[in-house]
Formats: sequence, structure tokens, C-alpha cells
Amino acid sequence: MSKVAIVCAFDTYFDRVRMLRTYFKHKGDEVIVLTSDFSHREKQKIQYYPGADHLIPAHPYTKNLSVHRLYSHYMLAKKMKAKIEEIKPDVIYCLVPANSLTKMMALYKKEHPEVRLYFDVIDLWPETMPINKYLSLPPFRIWRKLRDKYLPAADRVFTECALYQDVLDQKDNHQFETLYWARKELPCSFADLISEEELHFVYLGSINHIIDIDFITEFLRKCNEHKACTLHIIGGGESKDLLISKLKECHVAVIDHNKIFEQEKKQAVFDQCNYALNVMKESVVVGLTMKSLDYLCGGVPMINTIPADTAELVDEYNIGFNIDRETMDEVVEKICSMPLEEQFAQRENCRKLYKTKFRDSSFEETLKSAGI
Repeated sequence: MSKVAIVCAFDTYFDRVRMLRTYFKHKGDEVIVLTSDFSHREKQKIQYYPGADHLIPAHPYTKNLSVHRLYSHYMLAKKMKAKIEEIKPDVIYCLVPANSLTKMMALYKKEHPEVRLYFDVIDLWPETMPINKYLSLPPFRIWRKLRDKYLPAADRVFTECALYQDVLDQKDNHQFETLYWARKELPCSFADLISEEELHFVYLGSINHIIDIDFITEFLRKCNEHKACTLHIIGGGESKDLLISKLKECHVAVIDHNKIFEQEKKQAVFDQCNYALNVMKESVVVGLTMKSLDYLCGGVPMINTIPADTAELVDEYNIGFNIDRETMDEVVEKICSMPLEEQFAQRENCRKLYKTKFRDSSFEETLKSAGI
């Protein structure tokens, strides 16, 4: 039995933390989870978080892109290293970002070489932020270097999609391996309520600065010229009102379901929708989105702009359509004339792919094959 410390700075990553805890527990290991006492999602202090054993004090911040945020993360990483010194684990499994955690855990590994250290890169900061023109500036170079310089200190590095290995220039490094997001949920009962007479789309998640609102608006406007279109929104976000107002100007109907967490209630919306929108700005570096797993589990084919991993899955398994501005008219024509029989086949393909590639069993098998 080993003592395993799972280090995670953000509440937004706890779906992954829970799966990791379950995996190590099933092995008979003692598992201790460290996280921040500041919710990155809600921007407020928390006194309790399900699945966390230690809440490490963090400086509050209000903006996602600010000096206060970087300072908060750096100080949090130092405090987490200090807590690790107290715990004295045999294994450290550290989720990245925060980039500063990479440095602090690598320093701990240098001081305690017998410890097994694993990094799990589940986002790339600052690359995944839509700030390409600023990435060469010193603050962002330093931010990126905090991660890149210290990743090699680990015994193994996982990335949540293969694209990240390309960005990190580690594609041929056998120390790096893809560990896809996975879920425990099985596809629940469903009723295909879609029609050939009209088109219903769904967007799940936060509508924020990385979502390509102009692209979504133009796409739905063009579809609406062929068939009456409705967009179902499940979620919130600072740009939701802007998207709704733009769609109303184009006479595209919107049904706002707000936030839904229960799988059965989400499925009731998915059952009405021909396609799901998996659309982000081109500048965002991401190969697989969490919402993709919801769409696949719910059996909703995707209209997809995400490159690399997701684009390859869409093509290989026929689970929707890849789209960009150059192919938009072609894709619009296809989906507006697609028979229900072919749509039903795509929906079944989504569920099959989810069950074979994105269940917890696949997640666990990847960890086992890596010798963890």
C-alpha cells in the first residue's frame, strides 16, 4: 500500500480527481487530496469541498487574466509543497495547471528522489486563452516556462488530449501519454424526438470569451434559411445574453434551460436536438472538451470546430460534422437535407464511442498500462 497525494488547484477539475481517488483506493492505497480554499469557478472562498481532504489557503482574485491570479497560484503552490512536506507521500499525482505547481512538485521530487511524481496536464495556460498576440510578451513566456521547464522531472506525464503533446513539443516522447477525460455515467434511457421538418441544436456549458459567438450566429442563421431552427442552451456564462440577442436578430428561436446537472434532465433536452454545438474560437488550443463527453453520452452528433483529437473522432466514427468558415455552406446543406435514418445512425455511433473510449474503465486501463 502506498500513500498517494493528489494535488489539484481548482474545483473545476474535480471530476478527474474523483476518478483518480477511486482508482488508487481500489488498489488499496491511502489517498489524500489537496486543493485550494478558493473556488476558481465561483471566485469565492470555500470552507468545504466534497472529495478534498485539505483546503490550502489561497489569495482571492476576481479576474481570470490578472497579476493577482498569477500571484495567488504561485503562493498556493508553495503552500501545497509545504503541506506535502508534512504528508510525506510515496506518490504525488499533480494536476496542471496551475503551472507553478509543476515547479514546486518538481522541487519536492528533487529533494525526495524516491517519490514517484506524475503530472496530468489537463489545460494549457496561457496557450488555451484567446490572447495569441500577447503570448510572446515576457509575463506569458515566464508563465509558460513554469510548466515546460519542470514537466520532465516527473516519472510520467499525462495529457488530457494528444494535441497538448504537439503544443508541448513532446509528441515523440514516450514519457508522455494521453489520458482522456472519462465519466462513470452510462447512457440513460432516451427517446429520439427529432424531426426532419425543423432543426434543433443544443449548446451545453458556459458561454464565455473562448466561445465563437459570431461563428455560431452565422451558422444558425444559414441553417434557418433552410429550416426553422431552435437553439437550446444548457448553462450560463458572461456572453450568453449577447449570443441570445444576436440569434434573435437572425430570427433563430432560443430556449434557455439555464444550468442543468441531472443526467436525466439533460437527456430530455438532448432527445429534442438534432445536433450539439462544440464550437470555440480558432485561437483556443484544445483537443477535447468536457461537453463532448456529455454530447456523446447523450447520443447527440456534434457540429465541431475543435481540431486534432475531436476532429479525428468525428471523421473516424461518424459522430457529426467538422466545420470551419470555408466549409460552413457545405455542412449547412448536408445537415439540412440529412434523412432521419442517417441521423439516428450517428446518434447510435455517439453512444457506442462513449462506452468504448470514455468510460471509467478506459481511464483506469490507461493508468494500469502506464504502471501506476
